[in-house]
Amino acid sequence: MSSLITGEIYSGFQVIREEYIREIESSVYTMEHQQSGARLLYVQNQDDNKVFSVSFRTPPADSTGVFHILEHSVLCGSDKFPVKEPFVELLKGSMKTFLNAFTFGDKTMYPVASQNDQDFANLMEVYLDSVFRPSIYSQPEIFEQEGWHYELPHSGDELIYKGVVYNEMKGSYSSPVTVLIDRIKKSLYPDTIYHHSSGGDPKDIPALTYEQFLEAHRNYYHPSNSYFYLYGSLDIEARLQFIHEEYLSRYTRKEMDTSIALQQPTGITELTAEYPILETETPADKTYVSLNYVMGTSLDRELNLAFAILKSMLMDSNAAPLKQALLESGLGKDVVAFYSDSMVQPMLGIALTHSNPSAKEEFVNLVRSTLTRLAAEGLDEKLVLAAVNSKEFELREADFSQYPKGLTYGMEAMKAWLYDGSPSTYLEYEAAITAIREQSSGRYFERLIETYLLNSGHCSVVVLKPSQTLAAEQAAAARSRLAEYKASLTPAQLDQLVLSTQKLLARQNTPDAAVELEKLPKLTLQDINPNAPAGVPTQEHVLEGIKVLHHEVAAGTIAYIKLYWDTSVLTAEQIPYLELLARVLGQLETETYSIEELTSEIGITTGGIRFQNEVFGASKTGEGSYQAKFSARIKVMQGNIGGSLKLLHELLYGSNLDHLSKLQEIVRREASGMEAMLTQKGNEIAASRVLSYFSDRGMYEEQLNGVAYYRFIKELASDIDRQADQLAETLKEICGVLFNKQNVILSVTGTPAAYAEFTAHMAELDLRNRPVASMPLLSAQNQAVNEGFMSASQVQYVIKGYDYTKLGYAYSGKLQVLKKILSLTYLWNAVRVKGGAYGGNLLLRRDGVLIFTSYRDPNLEGTLEIYDRAYQFAAEFAADEAEMESAIIGTLAMLDQPLSPGAQGRQADRYYFEQISAEDLQQERNEILSATAEDIRSYAGLLQAVTQQNYFCVVGNEAKLKSASGLFGSLEELVK
Repeated sequence: MSSLITGEIYSGFQVIREEYIREIESSVYTMEHQQSGARLLYVQNQDDNKVFSVSFRTPPADSTGVFHILEHSVLCGSDKFPVKEPFVELLKGSMKTFLNAFTFGDKTMYPVASQNDQDFANLMEVYLDSVFRPSIYSQPEIFEQEGWHYELPHSGDELIYKGVVYNEMKGSYSSPVTVLIDRIKKSLYPDTIYHHSSGGDPKDIPALTYEQFLEAHRNYYHPSNSYFYLYGSLDIEARLQFIHEEYLSRYTRKEMDTSIALQQPTGITELTAEYPILETETPADKTYVSLNYVMGTSLDRELNLAFAILKSMLMDSNAAPLKQALLESGLGKDVVAFYSDSMVQPMLGIALTHSNPSAKEEFVNLVRSTLTRLAAEGLDEKLVLAAVNSKEFELREADFSQYPKGLTYGMEAMKAWLYDGSPSTYLEYEAAITAIREQSSGRYFERLIETYLLNSGHCSVVVLKPSQTLAAEQAAAARSRLAEYKASLTPAQLDQLVLSTQKLLARQNTPDAAVELEKLPKLTLQDINPNAPAGVPTQEHVLEGIKVLHHEVAAGTIAYIKLYWDTSVLTAEQIPYLELLARVLGQLETETYSIEELTSEIGITTGGIRFQNEVFGASKTGEGSYQAKFSARIKVMQGNIGGSLKLLHELLYGSNLDHLSKLQEIVRREASGMEAMLTQKGNEIAASRVLSYFSDRGMYEEQLNGVAYYRFIKELASDIDRQADQLAETLKEICGVLFNKQNVILSVTGTPAAYAEFTAHMAELDLRNRPVASMPLLSAQNQAVNEGFMSASQVQYVIKGYDYTKLGYAYSGKLQVLKKILSLTYLWNAVRVKGGAYGGNLLLRRDGVLIFTSYRDPNLEGTLEIYDRAYQFAAEFAADEAEMESAIIGTLAMLDQPLSPGAQGRQADRYYFEQISAEDLQQERNEILSATAEDIRSYAGLLQAVTQQNYFCVVGNEAKLKSASGLFGSLEELVK
């Protein structure tokens, strides 16, 4: 790796500052391009998962979503790569570990990541050309497709709005959570950019003109307004040279004011708004009431870290005093809190959900009186210590789920860098966490409560009420605007609209010329390792009569411990209670600890103990079509493993399941949480429902997270005062049978030292030993129930599929190539580009599942027809060697994603349960590598057979589903 010298200039970039940041084990260089004014941050380390991003400060002046539409549009072709969808071509044929773009309230980011050096260079080049030289100036159809347009196939047709972002935001604004956060920002920041919806409000998006769209790009996508970011083990001087010579050397520094003004304190403001529900839904217990605060600026690292900890302390933990007070008041069924520091003035929101408008005054008074009491009496010392420890564990673990570590660091850097602070501010945390820890015993958090909450001069109260008529009113208003506009047009203007619609469709239907596709930089199979990743070795041991798996991973001083109990020992009637049990454990006092003491002990001793249900595919030799497990997961630092196992024993066998009032509270909260999830994740709900029609595993999972579970928990909540005793007995029966050493397998992921410490303390678990007997597994009825679930959503989620193994087909890696091609060629073009949906995809699994999905889709019947025609696309599929090579590489990219230490252990566990060997993974890889266009054509029969079974489910707009009622076996409200 290069060692850059402060003050020196490298390809036009002067090194302004160099520092070593111990927290991320990296040298960090801050640079500036002298000619263009571009800023650049390079985080240098040994990570081979390299990250690049270019970002722009993009403060919206209205809610037309112009920067969101630009984010989509610039990735639809550029000067150097004049194809319709270079973004999609990269998705098809890159070994990327990340490829996407983000629109925030005040910035737009374009990040890519790859472990392959050539691939990384290719991704950088395409993204740079996209943002600085997009095709939007010569192709207005891009704006129409990605943003919005008037659609009029024939002059006599009804005029409609169409566009990917338009439909994406229609779906987003169907969620009360989205509407609530939008209104909170409007109430707190009435005079600044955060008052506007950066994603776009559906009612405002059609006000955006093509000229305004282009002007936004001209004004904001200039190097003087840019923030470049590079991360990882790379040839930095070569990358700087490329950026300079190919792009920045063409620009000169430009004076531009994109500054983001601070909102002056507003005092206490109030705002009331509405969100849509069905006309037949009762509005009772569906109001959201929130109390919201603005505190400081994002440049104050310590303050923002402290408030993240305080929010957790007050509202997130099982013993959170403010959360407890609000729940015990009965003013609402649940409470939530959020803290956002990704804006120049961070905000804290405390919200009461599933309440009523009349609760507003009492809610506000209760929050204030509880905070007053806590500030006066002081927060519990152990609760404070646990919250600080938990945050520090999270920071040190640096496990960012699906995001590469380097990408998250880049997003953290922007929290101060965007507002002219040091980009290192949020990469460092030890000084802030140490200062907080040292001051925490001296009324530190109490003073924060007094200063920024009780004595706040910048806060708001928002009441979001359900409306049975709003959805119809919004739809009618849109139709009226469209009809009025159409009526104002002359015949010649109508013909022009028809022509524009046809022109857009022609562009969408015209394949890219081969000569243009060849301009895109691509990998070849010679760049790809033909060998499957080695994976994490699994060593089997038997300790105290229990099978223990050890996955040796370089996890530092952190150990990941999991226990998997086989739930086949339970009856079918007991299965839905398992999801509730996962919520209950850890939220009740135990024989040894009060709930406050237990929460503190977990936070002080561990990085968290989590219970969940997991379902694996059938093992090669096992009976049944799936394996269902109830798991406990512990994250813990070495030195505390014994204590963590002792705590788990306490949770399993000492939880007070007879605390009926707490059980009632948890059930009500679970029911309200499920109801909120239904309205936000229609695609997941519909997919779960379809799987339950034909998949035994799907039927089981539906009892735990689908409509079936929602109905179970809602019915339980409706009569919980009478049923609490029986619920307690049922949970005790389940625990008595389930938490048994006869049906458990343990897994330990970490270093040999961590495993040695585990073995030395395993006796602390002290699992009970009782005979067990297996029960029959839940099984699907194999009936095409074909339900339609109506909601107040303005879009649909259309799911269709079946089990191809039941039709005589076997799994092959070649099917993964089919999935890639169908998702990113056929479905992308038919469902998203032409259909206007936010997305369309194919889900395919080893166990036989193959389902088509659409997301935030304005269509219904048309999308089902697209699925039914997929076999024709496959039958006629023709691709040259280069296209197939691209599809193969893109498929392998899905399999070769880098994993965090914890995720490596979880993957190894899955491979163990499903008996997927290294040989199986290599065979799958060989099948992918050998896939041909003829193989894709050979799967036409499989696709036709799957869709002909006619198993589907749709969640979506009430009027849309009713207009297609003849399709469904049943039609009912999603939320009742």
